[in-house]
Amino acid sequence: MRADAQRNRAAIVAAARAAVEESGDEVSLDRIAQAAQVTARTLFRHFPSRQDLLAAILDDYVTERVEPVLRRAAADSDPSRALATVLRECTAAFVDHPPMFELVDGGARTGEITSRYRGTLAEILARAQAAGSVRADLTPDDVLCLITMLVASAGHVGGDWPRHLALIVDGMSPRAASTPLPPSGRAHGTLS
Repeated sequence: MRADAQRNRAAIVAAARAAVEESGDEVSLDRIAQAAQVTARTLFRHFPSRQDLLAAILDDYVTERVEPVLRRAAADSDPSRALATVLRECTAAFVDHPPMFELVDGGARTGEITSRYRGTLAEILARAQAAGSVRADLTPDDVLCLITMLVASAGHVGGDWPRHLALIVDGMSPRAASTPLPPSGRAHGTLS
């Protein structure tokens, strides 16, 4: 991609992200193009559909806020702390920016992004399981679902979500596993 095309794409994503943060995902594409100082034609050349643009916004946000959390957690020598960090900081990333959480759709948009981080998350979880700090039947999809549940609950309980996180972390302990989890019927690769 040419340098000017890369700049235009970056400007569009930045303008779209700011507009979505301010007005939600139904914001006018013309408004985004104007804020990015590009024509509507340039916007559509980079993003043929609204869904493509929303996916790029979410990808940009996850790269900025979630990817560093996973890198730090993967490097943490304490497996329990690493997994708790993922739960706490990934939840906070979306609690702090509800419009970004609204872009999580559980479909292809989210699945493509999630698939890039699944291996790192699986390694963090496997280390915690090997250390005996979390139950052996948890899966990476369970962890993603727990984050989704925490973010959703924060909309109802506000700043008390860390209390719910503490309950979840305690519930993930092998001591709390009185019965095996039922099998999952979910397809892999989604966040919600």
